[in-house]
Formats: sequence, structure tokens, C-alpha cells
Amino acid sequence: MIYDVDIVAVPAQAVMSLRARGPMSDIGRRMSRLRELVAQAGLEPAGAMTARFYENVTQGVDTDYDVALAVLPRADGSVPDTVAEARGEWLPLHHALEAVHRGPHDAMDDAWKAVQEACEALGYTPAGPVSEVYEVTRSDGVPPRDYVTRIRLPYAR
Repeated sequence: MIYDVDIVAVPAQAVMSLRARGPMSDIGRRMSRLRELVAQAGLEPAGAMTARFYENVTQGVDTDYDVALAVLPRADGSVPDTVAEARGEWLPLHHALEAVHRGPHDAMDDAWKAVQEACEALGYTPAGPVSEVYEVTRSDGVPPRDYVTRIRLPYAR
């Protein structure tokens, strides 16, 4: 599949995240656990669930990745440093190369490749993990062919 790659501004946001090395088959469990911890902390989600990958994903090999969920800060503007095994953080405004994938999650290799190739072609340097932002998923009651995932690669010039 051929993907258009755009440069997007990703706004500053507060997130809670869960990071560990493990099989990709655990991603759904990690997302559910993070939602539980966000609710337990009394925080309100403020965006789509995201996974950030700190290395390339290889089928059948444990991967270093986290799941993150944007949250509304508390009334005093803070987010907790930790809630059980989750941690809070502020992500700064940054720019990223983005490809939008429509379809099942197991068919995103070409979208990943498109953002990585665009980064190289533009002479940029990756400046953070590749992220998958899950905008439309199974939880929206749609079949896999209708999923929408934004693949983002932060960059530096």
C-alpha cells in the first residue's frame, strides 16, 4: 500500500503510560490496565490510546514499548508522577512525520516504512519512538477493515 506522509504538529499533552518489554500479544491487556489506572487516579482521558515503540517490532520477539493515554490534568494543572505501575508525564509540543493507516493493525508495516523513508529522504533524524495512535478501533464497534491508526515519527532537522 502507498501512503502519503505529512508533517504534523503534535500538541503538548499530559499522559499516563505503562512501559515494559514483552510480546505484542500483551498490548490489549496493557491498554486495559492503563485505562483502569487512569480511572483509579480520578483522571479523565483526553484522546486516543497510543503505543510508543522504542525499537522495531519483530514478530515473535519481545519488544520494548509502552501504551500511553492523554489525560486532562487535575484542577491544579498536575498529573500524578505514578499510579501503581503507570507513570505520568508531560509531552512537549513537537513535529512528526505521519502516515494514516486504514485497516487491520497487523497490516501497518508499509505505513511504518513510509514515515521512516520520508525521514531519511528529507535528511531528518528520528527524535523519538514511532507511535501508533489508535483513532478508530474495535472499541468503536467497527470491523478491522475500518480501523484508523496514525503512525507518527518525531524528527529533528
